[in-house]
Amino acid sequence: MAHFRIIVVGKLKDKRIEQLCMEYLKRLSRFCKAEVLEIKDSDPKREGDRIVEILQGYKGTVYVATEEGTQRTSVEFSRELETDLARGTITFVVGGPHGLSEAVKARSGKTLSLSAMTFTHEMARLLLIEQLYRAKNISANTGYHH
Repeated sequence: MAHFRIIVVGKLKDKRIEQLCMEYLKRLSRFCKAEVLEIKDSDPKREGDRIVEILQGYKGTVYVATEEGTQRTSVEFSRELETDLARGTITFVVGGPHGLSEAVKARSGKTLSLSAMTFTHEMARLLLIEQLYRAKNISANTGYHH
């Protein structure tokens, strides 16, 4: 079964953000499986080596959230995800406070910018999960998007 896998650097420290992430993951489970894998934060090279190790042999689509990534509207993102999900699991990678290593960026198939602005890695995680939920609602034509 195709699903979303979200690799994130660091644990959520803000309990309010953690609660919102859990709420959107719960809502998302109505549409598909979504799992979050947390990587211990250290330095970007070590984090990157661990992420590349996890992705080794992985055949699905990999998106990295990065400030130099491609911005999409929610509708564009939804359509793209549906195409990618038809091929299997999609993995998203969200870096820690110091971003992602070049090795992780090179391993990705697609880049994603959540905004031209910079967010904390905790907020980026929340925004990504909400956008995944929104994308599945757009595909299901539920009305959540408007």
